[in-house]
Amino acid sequence: MVLPQEWLLADGRIRVAAARADELPVAAGILDEASAWLASRGLDCWPRPLSVAVLEAGLALGPTYLAWDGPTAVGTFSLHRTDVRFWGERPDEPPGHARYLHKLAILRSHPGLGRELLGLAEILARDGGAVCLRLDCVAGNPAIRAYYEGAGFEYRGEVSGPAFDVPYALYEKLLR
Repeated sequence: MVLPQEWLLADGRIRVAAARADELPVAAGILDEASAWLASRGLDCWPRPLSVAVLEAGLALGPTYLAWDGPTAVGTFSLHRTDVRFWGERPDEPPGHARYLHKLAILRSHPGLGRELLGLAEILARDGGAVCLRLDCVAGNPAIRAYYEGAGFEYRGEVSGPAFDVPYALYEKLLR
């Protein structure tokens, strides 16, 4: 199956496409703005400033996407094929069983776009052959946990320890 190269959301106003390597600083800027806004409310999410190298390294695991409102990038997310750091090795699962959502963020000027990007991530995962979409989020952030639970994700446990700065909650959604 050949997937489209870009998708339209928000009644065709928002165009979403895989980011090119030279666009990763734009994605990092969106993540920094979202992280600063969350931190101003006592909710830490990503380190600031987010290193573009983190996004570059992630490209080996799957694409980063940018959402564009005209010439302005207004949202981003990454969709990885594996996530051993948070989810561990999964030898009992066939390759491609899951996709892993990372770094979903939007500019404050586009409320509601996050839910549309989340829906697109589900479609991309399913159309790519995945049975489920998984993610991690800061366990101590009740607002983001409620957001993902409201979107149909089910809690699957927590990870913590020396490799993590804080405990993280794991969520999974079966794709139909």
